[in-house]
Amino acid sequence: MASIPNLAGSPRTRALAPAADALGLGHLLRRVSSFLVLALVLLAVGALGLFQVLQSSRLAEAGYGIRGLESERTRLQSEIRLLEAGVAGSSNLEHVHTEAVERLGMVEPEQSVHVSVGVPAPGAVPLPRRYVREADPPPPAAEPAWWESLLRRLPGFE
Repeated sequence: MASIPNLAGSPRTRALAPAADALGLGHLLRRVSSFLVLALVLLAVGALGLFQVLQSSRLAEAGYGIRGLESERTRLQSEIRLLEAGVAGSSNLEHVHTEAVERLGMVEPEQSVHVSVGVPAPGAVPLPRRYVREADPPPPAAEPAWWESLLRRLPGFE
């Protein structure tokens, strides 16, 4: 059965001994076994590996999220293009007339009625009240605080 070597007599421990004694850690350095050092190193390596796995997992998750958002953006942009094409087609008067007659079954009126109004047209197009926000009355002027009047009396604070 192999015994665990004592680090107290090793060259490395002898090199660290003056610094450890200066810090008051000489007795601790003598008690540390190689098994404990090995266990701490393995624990640190394991923690570092776990951290790397977690970090790469988060990176992959963020990549999938970005890819999903990019595909949604592409889908929405194509939908916007289709809607813009529909609006452009609706702005053509001949197309609107054809759709009204063929699809909706509308016909030209037999009689036209013209009404004349004796009031001149307004300078600006009036908006319905629900679209106009009424201006709030200005708040009344507040009385200055006692310290404001005191500061006004001092030169440079006017």
